[in-house]
Amino acid sequence: MSEYEVLIREFEVEDYNRVRDMITSGLREAVALIVKTQVINKAGVWISLHSQAILLGFVAVVGLISSIDLMSLAAVSFLTLFIYYVSGLLYMNFYCLPMELEDINSGCPIDRYEKFWVAEVGSPARREIIGSVALRMAGDSNEYKLELKRMSVDKKYRRDGTASLLLRKALDYSLEKGAKEVVLASSSAQMPAIHLYSKFGFKIRRIFTEKVMYGMIHYTIVEMSHTN
Repeated sequence: MSEYEVLIREFEVEDYNRVRDMITSGLREAVALIVKTQVINKAGVWISLHSQAILLGFVAVVGLISSIDLMSLAAVSFLTLFIYYVSGLLYMNFYCLPMELEDINSGCPIDRYEKFWVAEVGSPARREIIGSVALRMAGDSNEYKLELKRMSVDKKYRRDGTASLLLRKALDYSLEKGAKEVVLASSSAQMPAIHLYSKFGFKIRRIFTEKVMYGMIHYTIVEMSHTN
């Protein structure tokens, strides 16, 4: 647990900018990891599939290599991977991130949720928001189910128990209100979060792959549920 007191309170409209920045930062970390992994995997597959062609063509280009600046040749060789990496980041940052955040992108984002909490630390005169979590109605089921959303903790305050406090707050609320189930979806890039959910009794119910950029980038989505 943390060495400082963490206060969990309900979200207020004035918290919006700080919460949005924190959530965006966390999502970008996951996105960067996904794209980086994809680049490494793509490079490995490319080298494996074309290694023979590369070896066969090596002799033919020896003369060309000797007449070209090696730094320029290296830059051209990695240009494709560079474009892939940058385009992936641009796509995820300017398309996927706004889509992920559109449910808090309003003047009063709390209206879109049943409950929205933030975690704070600091003195009464100056407190800092370091985490958030929210619940909203899940799907069109006749049963009362809730979906866990906007779980995020500032990078400087992770692994100190703040995420556990936020998750416990959400689960206690769901139990108090009689929700039959709490569901969530997380990227496989967020393994620490998935491990935390498992510790609190969430079970994996489905794993599937999403593809973007015409199949160039794919990432694994893990859907989990907690039955009260």
